Amino acid sequence: MVALELADALRALGHDNEIHAKALGADGAAMTELPALVASARLGARTYLRSIWRLRRLLARQPADIVLAHGGAAALVVAMAAPAGTARVWQRILGFPGRRWAPVRRLPWRVVARRFHGVVALTPELEAEVRALGYRGPAWVIPNARRPERFATVDRMAAAAALRARIGVGREVPLVGWVAHLVEQKHPEMAVEVVAEVRRRGLPAHLVMAGDGPRRASVEQRVAALGVGEAVTLLGHRDDPELVFGGVDLALITSRAEGIPGVAIEAQMTGCPVVSVPVGGVRAVVEHGVSGVVLDRADVTSMAECVARLLGDPVSLAAMGAAARARGADFTMERVASLYAASLAQVVTSPIRGV
Repeated sequence: MVALELADALRALGHDNEIHAKALGADGAAMTELPALVASARLGARTYLRSIWRLRRLLARQPADIVLAHGGAAALVVAMAAPAGTARVWQRILGFPGRRWAPVRRLPWRVVARRFHGVVALTPELEAEVRALGYRGPAWVIPNARRPERFATVDRMAAAAALRARIGVGREVPLVGWVAHLVEQKHPEMAVEVVAEVRRRGLPAHLVMAGDGPRRASVEQRVAALGVGEAVTLLGHRDDPELVFGGVDLALITSRAEGIPGVAIEAQMTGCPVVSVPVGGVRAVVEHGVSGVVLDRADVTSMAECVARLLGDPVSLAAMGAAARARGADFTMERVASLYAASLAQVVTSPIRGV
């Protein structure tokens, strides 16, 4: 979604863009507006090699001034596929896991980093990481963003009524939201554990989880093990996250790794306060104690205490929701696209080194 929205915003500024996925999504789904270079969801060596070959052929038929790689996997493909004379820009959205940062595993990434002519990093930490790989070119710190229209216009009362009717929960039960892919990185089981702990404290909270993925079975098992089946609803994949954020009282972020979590921007644009673990650049989006809460550590008990306190204080929660909506307005895609346009123009007008 971020890549598509950025491409649209750049087109509005006069750029001629074409966007491709290196492969299918983790669930094997294809998107008409985001054609895959390889019709496979498996990111093994075979898929990478086929992606490189097909991107190389595509660029031979349709030469580009710049190829922008969204994320590390795309960077591997672009570094090997883009021909000499084509500028390559790496859009860094996530840090390296610890195992990839070991000296031996770092070597291939040093090669990749040195094949790029520009780097866009969501946070200063992500820029520092690529500098540590030996990259010496221009880099810009540009935050994550979203188009605001679908989020900022949500009627929270109507969204809450519709969501409660959908899951069969009355107005007297607070709703806690969680929106993300059900993958290990997002740590969805923690959200279940937090709501179970909140309920043990006597507050009848209900967790609404939107998203699907390979850890769905693990989440269902955790729900059963904690005996909170009646207090958790798994909505599956949703194309309207704004109506989920608009319908819940607050949202949780439990990720183990992030750059700047887009869900924090989406939630705040709808006026939904966020309670997050201290991950990535979340503090750059969530104003601690004003538009939400960023915990000092990723701990179930600490998050449950915070959630229970906020749900028990509707006046403070409403003030936090108003501040969240105002805060979300700072992260519009139109604003961020203008920063990208200026950065990409700098790359195009600079001499392309022969890598």
